[in-house]
This record gives sequence, structure tokens and C-alpha cells, in this order.
Amino acid sequence: MSDFIHLHTHTHYSMLTSPILPAELFNKCLDLGMSAVAVTDHAALFNMPELFSEAKKVSQQRDKPFKLIIGAELFIAPTSRQNKSTTEVHHLNVLVKDDKGYRNLCKILSLAAREGFYYRPRADKETLFKYADGLICTTSCSKGELAKLVLANNEAGAEQFIKEHKDVFGDDFYIELERHNAPEDSILNESLIRLARKFDVKLVATNDVHYLEKKDAELQEVMLAMKSKSTLSTPKRMRLPTQEFYLKSPAEMALLFDNTYRELSNTLEINEKCTFIFHDTAPQLPYFKIPDGFKDDSDYLRYLTYQGALRKYGNLDALGERGEQIRNRIEYELNTIAKMGFSSYFLIVSDLIAASRKQGYSVGPGRGSVAGSIVAYLTDITRVDPLQYDLLFERFLNPERISMPDIDIDFTPVGKQRVLDYTIERYGESSVAKVIAISTLGARAVIKDVGRVLEIPLDEVTRITKLVPNKPIGAALRDFVYGKRDKHGGFEIEPVKELQDLLKHSDARIRKLMEYSLALEGRARNVSVHAAGVVITNGNVDDYVPLYVSDKVEAEERRYADEEPDDFTERTVLLNKSKDEKQVVTQFDKDWIEKAGLLKIDYLGLETLAVIDETLRLIEKRYKVVLDLEKLPIDDAKTFKIFQDGKMAGIFQFESPGMQSYMMQLRPTCIDDIIAMNALYRPGPMDLIPRYIARKHGLEAVEYPHPLLEPILKSTYGIPVYQEQVMQMAQVMAGYTLGGADILRRAMGKKEKEKMAQERQRFVKGAAERGIPEAKAHEVFDMMEKFAGYGFNKSHAAAYGLLAYWTAYLKAHYTAEFMCAILNSEAGDAERMRHLTDEMKSMGIKILPPSINKSDALSTVEDLPKGIKAVRIGFSAIKHVGSAAKEIVAARKRRKKPFKHLFDLCSSVDLRVVNKKALESLIEAGTMDEFGIDRASLLANVERALEFGQKQNRRVTLGQEGFFSDETFLPSEELAYPELLKVEPWSLSETLQRELALVGFYLSSHPLDAYRRDWQAFATLKLGNKSFEPHRLYRVIGLLTDVKPHLDKKGNTMLFGTIEDFEGKADFTVFASVYERFEKELQKDAIVMLIAEADRKDHQTKLLVQEVIPIRKVRDKFIQRVVLRLDLHDSDALSKAKAVRDICNMHRGTVPIDFELSYVEHGRSELLRLFARKATIDPDDETLEKLEHALGVDAVRLSS
Repeated sequence: MSDFIHLHTHTHYSMLTSPILPAELFNKCLDLGMSAVAVTDHAALFNMPELFSEAKKVSQQRDKPFKLIIGAELFIAPTSRQNKSTTEVHHLNVLVKDDKGYRNLCKILSLAAREGFYYRPRADKETLFKYADGLICTTSCSKGELAKLVLANNEAGAEQFIKEHKDVFGDDFYIELERHNAPEDSILNESLIRLARKFDVKLVATNDVHYLEKKDAELQEVMLAMKSKSTLSTPKRMRLPTQEFYLKSPAEMALLFDNTYRELSNTLEINEKCTFIFHDTAPQLPYFKIPDGFKDDSDYLRYLTYQGALRKYGNLDALGERGEQIRNRIEYELNTIAKMGFSSYFLIVSDLIAASRKQGYSVGPGRGSVAGSIVAYLTDITRVDPLQYDLLFERFLNPERISMPDIDIDFTPVGKQRVLDYTIERYGESSVAKVIAISTLGARAVIKDVGRVLEIPLDEVTRITKLVPNKPIGAALRDFVYGKRDKHGGFEIEPVKELQDLLKHSDARIRKLMEYSLALEGRARNVSVHAAGVVITNGNVDDYVPLYVSDKVEAEERRYADEEPDDFTERTVLLNKSKDEKQVVTQFDKDWIEKAGLLKIDYLGLETLAVIDETLRLIEKRYKVVLDLEKLPIDDAKTFKIFQDGKMAGIFQFESPGMQSYMMQLRPTCIDDIIAMNALYRPGPMDLIPRYIARKHGLEAVEYPHPLLEPILKSTYGIPVYQEQVMQMAQVMAGYTLGGADILRRAMGKKEKEKMAQERQRFVKGAAERGIPEAKAHEVFDMMEKFAGYGFNKSHAAAYGLLAYWTAYLKAHYTAEFMCAILNSEAGDAERMRHLTDEMKSMGIKILPPSINKSDALSTVEDLPKGIKAVRIGFSAIKHVGSAAKEIVAARKRRKKPFKHLFDLCSSVDLRVVNKKALESLIEAGTMDEFGIDRASLLANVERALEFGQKQNRRVTLGQEGFFSDETFLPSEELAYPELLKVEPWSLSETLQRELALVGFYLSSHPLDAYRRDWQAFATLKLGNKSFEPHRLYRVIGLLTDVKPHLDKKGNTMLFGTIEDFEGKADFTVFASVYERFEKELQKDAIVMLIAEADRKDHQTKLLVQEVIPIRKVRDKFIQRVVLRLDLHDSDALSKAKAVRDICNMHRGTVPIDFELSYVEHGRSELLRLFARKATIDPDDETLEKLEHALGVDAVRLSS
């Protein structure tokens, strides 16, 4: 062991001040012969458990003892932490001696953040001296108060500082000496040595370590420039004064302090004093007050569970064998929960969920493995019966592996905030905190940041960032540059040659860009509030962990109003309120907070639940029906038809084009199909989907690896899909307990080689005891190992599959109400609203335009004659209307009669709210069409209407004043409307474009409406599809909304443009050779088919055009046949068939007809396709409209 260790070092948790990773620091210390180090990051203990974990890991890997001392370099306010008149702070180091010191440092850091934050967390002497026990205090660097006083020749102040700190810390107060070759070092150190001797204070030699090696000085400067948003050429930028702030060896430190050996060895003295080691702490659950009459939390949980059983199952004694099965499961779970000490955890979570429901906000049916618990189900934590879906408790809480259970809760976005408020009210503000999120420099972000610091042109930096692949998600830049090997020596991630070449680039700046980016990737960049994590403690949170504050939220919640439209504004404010305030967060993130024994619960805001709440509210309001989702039948044919028909808009987790396609192929007929698809539609198991579909429909034989496995794999047609199936296979094949099988599953998932070898031996032995041959045991074990790597948690799949089913049920039975609720939740997302309204039309829901007299702030459902449902677009969908929406609705209610004219409207509303911009937007969106005046004329008269309205309002005000005074009361008759200015009405094209600009989709009509059939049949890429395969040729049908001819480098004309279809838009490029051939077709507002190569760049679809076909030629060119669908179980099937025969006879042509006959056999939906040899038809619009009238719009389609 050397005679010196470093006591003043910084890691990357000093936030863009040091690039050092903890493991790098610890390894380097051992390399230099030092067996301990103190980490003193700036004013924080960010992820301290990680530092201890890394230190232990390095010690084990190197087979050498290594000790971590933890501390912090505090920022001390000159006067009080509450005084925010100056940004000046003094640096001061504290090191933790023992547990008391750790608790006290938590208090100091927490107060510095919560009460002293002013650009940075600031403590003060009051706080420091109050919580000094268990801490060692050293005077820090030249930015410390003592150094500043000395350099200012304030001898009296320096002496007073020493006296104060020595009185408090005694022998645990040390004066630091640093020698960084700075100009002031000699003068400063001489004075410090003299003062130390005068007051009998020990000196300690340190180096203010900000980087590992001297050569890293410029790397650290780059980091500081990132922090200060400057460049390396910025004069007077933030920087360290010399290049001596690296981790020096004991020999180098001895050379620097050759005459002060004691100052070096005092580091060892401090090392001996510091005995604190962070250990994983057993869970410290908050106190949950139970009602009188119960022995303890376990007794109360038992009571609530059996009350839930009575409510959900009835009298268990009356259920015979099933009742006994339920009771046994309840008792097993309750005993396990009590034995593991988690009864109060269940009570806490159940109480939070009950609070949300009492306030009228839905909670999800469950999330994660907790859905496997019957106690959770019966205490209303979940709404999934684990017995019904064959879910395993051990996947959630394993009695053979003690660990904190993990329950995440889905609330509505508004409900989430309400429950957080409730949590604080119940447990106390000091016992609740959010969890920190520590952002790191990612592959692309680091290139952008370093590029800016090095002043490399933005377009060059952007070009380089685009070389970094999008997948695999989370892969490091290093993986893409050098490649990442798998366990067989091949490449798991292939190196990108273009990135490798940049390291040898002729431009030194580009080489530096890559070198620095590789060196800085993964370093901490900033902190924010984790989107979901909340901790609740028994006592104050800062008794356990230090706290910080942040005003940045990791993931913003989207706006949603889930009560009456009048409540819309209040709810928007509520959701956004916290984003402007600093929120208290723990200094340990989600990966390390539980190591401190704290209960973390994820409060997640799920928009789907808000949609469900709004739908249920509309159903109750319109039909006086109160739906209980838990009591919905789970075998509803109408619900499954939503999936079978691919009507996936708004169906939770089933909306992607890929999932839509698979569900139409699968044609699910039971809830198990939906649960399985939720599990399968993920990277890894996705390749199994075609097999799953084929086996369901009898196109592939269902096989089982062993007869014992049939009961386990039957529901998934012999294909292992879930982690729980792997556990059950180990149980029945080799006699594992379910707890032991869960440990096996985890080992398989983590690919722990030694553990796997042991488990294989155990599995084969257990199988042999059951008469299973060794070869078969190995075969099954191999299969389990393979599937465990990507098998999904069935409990989670069941809960989310049930949520998807609920949304489909509401959509099937209350289509208008459900789609209206989704439309309101998506207000502001034009592309999404366009997609939703398109599907609504296809389902027979009429979309009504916004109306000044009929619309509310949000979209509403209306009943039209003949039972037709409609959704009226609300004012909130129109840009620039904002709070004017609420005022217009309120004015209508006040006057109790409709607006008759633009001038009438302006006379009735508060024109401070309904301003000129709002009026113009309302006119252009068509809300005032009912006045019978064209939009252009209305727009031309806005100024006059505002003037008129102001006069009328003044007149009314004077009249009111006169009524209450001696003045003459003015008559109440209205002023005559001024004559309208007449202007030329807009063309249909201009009218539609203005609508589009304000609402994001067409309201009056769509330019493509006449060609919708062709678009549906012949466009192989719909522009709402974001997951197409890139670099392939596609057919795109749409309106050319923008065309810009451009001269290329050779002087030839090429073209850039934008095409738009029903679902979205895309930019396209036409090179000169193609433009020359199709110039006539490439005109603005033309409707065409583009044959183009498609790609996704910067989240946008880009097209490279190869051919252009006018829309009038598309049908003749691509149609192969007309497909007619007939449901044989339809009571009108015969009359429909006769009508089709008559239409075909009247409109004979050359295009063949195919018939799809749907029917049910053995309880399953089947489809028979017949090819009519002689039946042909002329597929013009008139003929197709007749067929659609006879069979229904969805029963007629064109096929290419």
C-alpha cells in the first residue's frame, strides 16, 4: 500500500465537469498502487450505490482490496442559503466517516437543493455545522472560502474561518494543499501552512482530479465547453487553469510535496477514519395505518382479500372444488406475502388505487407480473383473475428469492397527478419524492455536442450523425465503430465502415470529433424528473437518500380533458402546472433507489384510460347506462370482429400497421389470441407469428415436445410464448418448484453460463426421476433456454390484452362515443386526427364540421336521422382558437339562442378573448358557413365586425350604468348591421387548403374523395404508415400540394415536391431524367400515382420518384379483379346475392369477379373464396356504388 491516496476526485456525476467513469477511476488507482480513493462530486451523491457496487466489482476482478470513501464538494453560500442576491459560492469538501455522517450529508445536500438552489445547490454554514457529526471537513481548492480570504490578504477572516470550523469539526478538520502549477499556488500554500501551524490544524495533500491522465486535459475542456455552451475558441470560457488536474501517482505527489511528507500520509489517516460502506438495505416500507380491530397489517390484508373474494367469486364454501382451489391460492399468497414482510406494501398500493377510483379516474387492469397475484386481484390492485388466465404468483413474488415486489400503476394522466397529491397528503410532503432521471450522452447527441464545441459546420455534423444506425436501440457509438462480438465470436453488431473511416479522416477536426465523441459517450449530461417513479418512506426521504431538485420532466404527459368540456381549461393547467416548478427528486435513479431500501412505485399516465373514462361518461350521459368493464363478456363476437377487420385505430397496443395485418390474418376468436399476440408482436418472438396463425387455422400441425407439456402449451398451439410456460415446463418435466423455476428462468434470460450448467444437470436429473430420457431432457432444456431469452411475461400480456379487449368492446358497441373520445385525446395532432376521421367514416360515423352554434370546445357525438351517428368537430381542433372556444360556448349559454351573423357573434362575446386571430381561424375552418355568407367575405369583414361588437358592448355597458344612475337609459334595440364588403369567393382548392392549414385535415370534402377506392386498392404505401420496409419501390396515390422545379448541377430541371393522401404526406424528389418524361403530370393540385423508392429520414417519409401515372389511368392499369364479400349467416344473404347478379348482368365488362363467403363452422369464423370463371364486370364508379349499396361499403373492393 502506498503512503498516499486521493481524497478529492470527480467522476462524470459532477455533470459535464469530469469525463471519469467510476470503474475507470478505481482501476487506475489500483494500477498506481493506491488501494482507496475518495470521490467528491459537486454537491451531490448521484447514484452512490453504483459507485460502491463498481468498487466491489473492481476489487473482485483484480483480486485486490479496494476501498471507496464517499463525500461531496459542497457549494457554500456566502451568507445564508436562502439569500439569492448573488451567485457566488465557496467550495468545501466533506467526507463521510460512518453511518451518522452519511445521514448528515444526506441532510446537507437535501437542504442545499431544496432551500438553497440558485443556479446550483448551495448549503451554508448553519446547515454544515448543524449536521457535522460523522463528517470530515477539508478546505477544498482555490475556490474555497479559506483560499479566497488568504489570496485577498484577509488574515482576520482566514483565522476566523479556521476557528469556526475547528470548533465544530475538531480533529476532523483539515486544510487542503494543492499544487496544480497555478500562479497563486506558492503564495497560497505558504499562507495555508503558516495558518495550520498557528492553529494546530493538520494539513492534507490533494489533487483536484477532473480527468485520469494528463493527455485527457483537452477532452475535459471539450466537456466544460459543452457545459457552458461555448466553443474551444471562445475567449474567457470556463476552463481549468492548468493541465495538472489528473490522477497523479503517489510518486508524482511525493515529488510535488517533497518537504511535506506528513501532508501525504495524512491521507491515510483520513482513510482509517472513514469506515462507511453502503450495503443493500432491506425494504423500509412506510407506515400504513390500519383500522381498529385488526392485529397487524397481515390481518387487515387477509380481511380485505376475503371481502374481495366474496364480492368477486361469491361464497367460496358454496363453490365446492373451485372454492377450495381459490381458497388455497389465497392462503398460499397471503402466507408468502406476510412471511416476506410485504403485507403493508399491498395495503399501500391498494389504497392509492382506491383513491384514484374514488376521485373518478380509471386505473389500468394491471401492469407487469403483479397480475399473477390473486391477492392483488381481490384487493383491486389488478382487474385480472390469475386463475382464469393461468397466471403464476411466483413470477411476481418468489418465496425462494427475496426481493422487493414491483407494482407499477397505470392512471389517467390527470388521475396520476391527483393520486400524487393524495400520496403527499396521506404520508406527508417530506416522506414523498419523485425519482431522478440522469441523462447520459448518447451516440448521436455526443457527436452533435462535440461538433458544436469544435465548430464543425452543422451540415457536416448532421451527415455524420445520420451514419449512426437507429437500431439496435441503446447500442453505443463504440459498437457501431468497432463492432460488437457475440459469444460465438461473430458480430452481434456489425461495424459501420463509414464511421470507422472518420477516425482516419484527412481533416484533423473530424478525427477529433470521433475520438472525443467515443471518449465522452455515456457520461452524465443532466438530470430530470423520472416520468413515473415515486418513493414513499417511513419518515423523511432524506433520512435514507439525499434529495435534489429539477424542473425538467423526462417525458411529458399529453393534454387530455376527461370530464365535461367546461373543465377543459382547468385540466390543461393542472397537467402543465408541475412543469414550471422545481420538483424534489432522489439523487439515486430507478436502478439504484431500491438498494437503499426505499419503496418505489411507478405512477404512469396512460392516455388510453382517459379515453375509456371519457367514453364511459358519454355512454352514461347519452344512454343512462353505467358499464362495469370488469363484467364485460370476454367472448363477444362483435368485439373480435374489430380485430378481424383490422379496425385498429384506438385499440390499445394494436394500432401499428404490422399488428393490424397480423390480426386480420389471425382472425382472433378468443381472448387468448389477443393476449398471445400482445406477447408475440415484439423483437425476437415476432418471427413465430406466422406459425402461430398457421396452427390456429389448422394449416400446420400442432406438436408438443413431450406429452407432459401439452396442457401448458395447448393455448398457444404448441409454441412457447410466455415466461410462465418456461417455468411450468421446468415444474412438470423436472420437479422444480415454481420459485425454483423462476430462478432458472432468470438465469436463462441473463445467459449465466455457470449457473446454466448447474441447472441443466439438475433438470436432466429431475427429468430422469420422471422417466424422461436424457436426450429428450436436453432437447427440452435447449428449447426452454432459447425461448426464455425472449419469452414474454404472461401476466403483463394478459392485463394489457384485457385492456385492448375493453377498448375494442367499446369501439364495437359504442363506436361514435369511443371514437369521439379518442379524437378529443388527439386534438392538436393533425395527422392522427386525419387517420381517425378516415376510419370513422369507414365505420359509418359521419364527421360533421365545426359549427359556431353547435360545436363545443371538444368534439361531441350527435344523433342524425335514420339512426346515423355523427361526431361534430370541436373548436379545440382549430389552431389559434384556444381559450376563445370556452368563451363562445359560454356566450351561447348566456344568450340562449344561436348566433345569426358575424356581427351578432362579435356583439355577444368578450372580444379580449375572442380576438381577431381566433375569429379569422374560425371563419377559415368553416364554423360560420351557416350564416350563409361565403368565407372570403366573412374574413374581409372581421375588422368591421370587431368594431361593431365593441360599439355594441359599449352601448350595453352605458345602458347598464344608466339603469343604476340618474342618466337617461338607452333603448335596448340592437344596432343595425353594417353592409358587408363583397369580395370574390375562394375556389374549392383554396377553401380546402385553408381548412387543412388550420385543422390538419379536410372538413368540407377531400380532393381525393372521388378516388378513395383506387387509393385503397392500388396504393401499396399509405402515407400514414411509418413502419414500411425502406429502399423498395411503392405505389403512392395522392394530391401534389407543392411542386418546386430546381436546376441541378448540370443545369437540368429536377423537382422537389410534397404529396398528400388521406393519412399523411411525404416529400418527394424527381431527378431531371424522370422530370423530363413526366413534366406534364407533375403540376400543383394534380392527383397522381407516384412509383417511387421510399425511405424514412428524420422521422419523415421521403420518396424518390421513378414514374408518374395520372389518376384517370390508374384503375385500368392495375385492376385485376373485383372482390365481393357475402356473409352466409346474414338473413338477407339471398336477396343480396340476387341484387349482385342483377348488377353484374347490367354492367358486364372485362374484369373478373371473386366472391368471398364468410361463415362459422365449429365455432370458428371461416372464409371461402370462389373464383367465378365467367362473371365479369365494368368497374366504373356507377357500378361500384350500386354494389356497395347492395352489399355494404366494406364488402366491395378492387384487387390488383
